[in-house]
Amino acid sequence: MSKAVFEDYQNDVIRVQDFYDTFSFSLDKVPSDGGWTASQCLAHICDAEISLSLRIRMILTEESYQFSSWDEDAFAAIKVNRDAKESVATFAALRRNNSDLLEGLSDSQLNKTGIKANGEPISLINYVAYMSKHVRAHLDQAVAASK
Repeated sequence: MSKAVFEDYQNDVIRVQDFYDTFSFSLDKVPSDGGWTASQCLAHICDAEISLSLRIRMILTEESYQFSSWDEDAFAAIKVNRDAKESVATFAALRRNNSDLLEGLSDSQLNKTGIKANGEPISLINYVAYMSKHVRAHLDQAVAASK
């Protein structure tokens, strides 16, 4: 299972870059529903990878690490016009670094759990899989915003 999870996780770097290359001309188009622009989606993906980076390390070093929550809309509002190219580059660098860390872990390390903000436990490997799905969901949102 972990091999497929890691492949998906690593392939997200390509997915995000491909999205940026395809839609770079329309990243700041405000969607008709008033939601995030594609550029804001990319900034959120970057912010989420920053959070994931810390959570991976905390799960591995603390027993039953309790996730702190963060307000994604408040983060998005800090600076609405973040540089999408920088968000993509930062996401890719963090994702590659996290992949390097995760690749050598034992099954017992991958099965260590953290506690999500809602109180639900989640294993590290399942959290990594969840965050890969999270990236794809926000890429779908970004595609819709770019049209």
